[in-house]
Amino acid sequence: MLLLLAGKHLSSVENAVFLGFWGLLMGVGSALSPVEQELSRQTAVAAAQGRKPDLSAARTFAVTQTVAIVVAAVLAVPTVNAQLFDQHRELAWVAGCGIVAFPSLYAMRGLFIGAGQNGRYSAILLAEAGVRLVLFVGFVVAGVSGLIWLAVAVAAGSCAWLPFAFRARGLVEPSPSSEPWGALWRRMLGLTVSAALTASVLTGYPAVVKLVAPRGSEDALGGLFLAVSLLRSPLLLVLAPIQTLAVPTVVRVLNQPDGPRRLRRFAAVGAGGTLVVGLLVAAVAYVAGPWVFHLLYRDKFAVSAWTMAGLGWSGIALAATMLTVAVLVARKQTGRVVTVWAVVAGLSLLVLLLSPGGILFRAVLGATVAPTVGLTVALTMAAATPRGRATASSAGQ
Repeated sequence: MLLLLAGKHLSSVENAVFLGFWGLLMGVGSALSPVEQELSRQTAVAAAQGRKPDLSAARTFAVTQTVAIVVAAVLAVPTVNAQLFDQHRELAWVAGCGIVAFPSLYAMRGLFIGAGQNGRYSAILLAEAGVRLVLFVGFVVAGVSGLIWLAVAVAAGSCAWLPFAFRARGLVEPSPSSEPWGALWRRMLGLTVSAALTASVLTGYPAVVKLVAPRGSEDALGGLFLAVSLLRSPLLLVLAPIQTLAVPTVVRVLNQPDGPRRLRRFAAVGAGGTLVVGLLVAAVAYVAGPWVFHLLYRDKFAVSAWTMAGLGWSGIALAATMLTVAVLVARKQTGRVVTVWAVVAGLSLLVLLLSPGGILFRAVLGATVAPTVGLTVALTMAAATPRGRATASSAGQ
C-alpha cells in the first residue's frame, strides 16, 4: 500500500530514491531480525525446561543494538550518504533513527512468540504496519507528501514497540547467562551477517543495484525497483514472522524421536512444491504483470513480461530458502546459514558485475539465478545433516 501511494505521489526520479531508502531501511531491519529468531529459540528452549530465558536474552539484544548503532553511524559518512541518497542527505538521518529502533521491536516480538503470547505478537505486528500507514496517509492528506516526510512515516514504524514495553517486562529472569559473551557474539554476528546477505537480495536489492549502476540510470531502473519492492516486501512482512514461528517449531520437532526423518521429508516435499508453485507464479506474472503495472501507473512505469516472470520465480525461491534456513537456525548451525546466503548474495553481485548486457538485464538475471542456486544449497544442507548432530544441536544449550 505504501509503495503504491509513493509511486503515485512522487516523480519517477524521487520514487527511485524513495525505493532505495525503503530497500535500505527494510534491508538493514531484516539484517537485524535474527535477534527475534534467537530470542524465540531461547524462550522455547527455556519453556521446555520449565523456566524463563536468562540474561543470555539481554546479551543477545545488546549485541544487535550495537550493530544497529554502527550501521546508523556509517550511513552518516558523507561519501556513503551521497551515493545512496544523492542530494536528499536528510534521508540518512531518518534511516538511522529507524534502524536504531529496530532491535527493541524484534526483541519484543521474539520474546512474545517464544512465550506463546500469540495475541501480543500479532498486535505488535499490526502496530508496526499501522503506524506507517496512518502517518503516510496523514501526511498525504495534509499536503506534506514530500519525499522526506514519506520516509519519516516509514521509519516511524520501527518505534511501534513503545506501547508494548511494559508488557515485555518479566519475560526474562535475571539469572546468570548460560552462554558466555564470546559464543553469543560469534553466533549473533554470524546470524546478522547471514541476514544482511539475505536483505541484499530481498528488499535491499534496489540499493545494491543502485550502488553498481551507472549514474543517471534511475529512469531505466525505476520500474524494476518498484516491481522488486512490490513483490518482495510482502515476502519480508509475511515470511519473517513465519520464519520466527518455524524456529521454535523445529526445536520441538527435533526433540521427538523421528524428528530428523520428518525434516528430511520436509526438504523433499519443499523442493517439489517450490518447483510447481514457482513455475505457476512465473507464468501468471509473465501474462498479468505488465498489464497490472499499466493499470496502476499508466505510462509512468513500464516493466516487461520477462522481468515480471523472473521476479515471480525468484520470489518463490527466496521464500522457500528462508523457510529452509529456519531449520538450520533452529539447529544453531550458524556457519551453514551464512553459507547459504553468501552463495545467494555473492552470485547475484557477480551476475550484476560480470554478465553481459545492460544494467536492467543484469539486475533481473541476478535476481533470478542467485535464489535458485541458494535454494538448492539450503535444501541439500537441511536434508544431509546427520541425525546425531541435528539432535545434539537442537537440544544443546
